Amino acid sequence: MTWTICFRALFVATALLALIFLAGCAPNRLAAAAATKAAANQVPLALSVADEERRIGRALPDYPAACRRTYSAGIRQGDRLDAALLKTDRALSRANGQIVECAGWYDEIRKGIAR
Repeated sequence: MTWTICFRALFVATALLALIFLAGCAPNRLAAAAATKAAANQVPLALSVADEERRIGRALPDYPAACRRTYSAGIRQGDRLDAALLKTDRALSRANGQIVECAGWYDEIRKGIAR
């Protein structure tokens, strides 16, 4: 008889401690559920931002025709070597200048989209 009373008392005490423990955990679960709901509410905003970025990406201006230009040195058969070297150097300088200009244009466009 004594063992059954002790067993029942131990069982009731364990059940009460479990209920107290679970009651203490409930607010954390509610806060986590609220945080998950708040994060879910941000999904439409994130999707609208992504849609706007895609729209901006599709609305890029046309690539400048000057950036597509190619250069030729214009060397002819029978040109002196020093003259051929000068013509080649001028053509290379023009091409390098074009590359720098077009890269600057691209960087400005990219900065505008990144904002």
